[in-house]
Amino acid sequence: QKLEWETVLDLDALGRAEGESWVYKGADVLDDGSPGCADRVLLSLSRGGADAVVVREFDLGLKAFVPEASGGFVLPEAKTRAS
Repeated sequence: QKLEWETVLDLDALGRAEGESWVYKGADVLDDGSPGCADRVLLSLSRGGADAVVVREFDLGLKAFVPEASGGFVLPEAKTRAS
């Protein structure tokens, strides 16, 4: 059976849209057991591959970041880790 890959987040397109050079540094699935919870991840992105990261909540179903104004989780750039 052939696997079909799907692009969920295009970091190059995101970087162009935001004027940044984002580098993927990892993701943690948010799963507390409630329905639909595993559809959210915390994405760690660094500017140009730096040690410091920005952590942003991403909705896998919508293929979009959860806006901070709508309660989305965001940690400003720092040498940190969240899960």
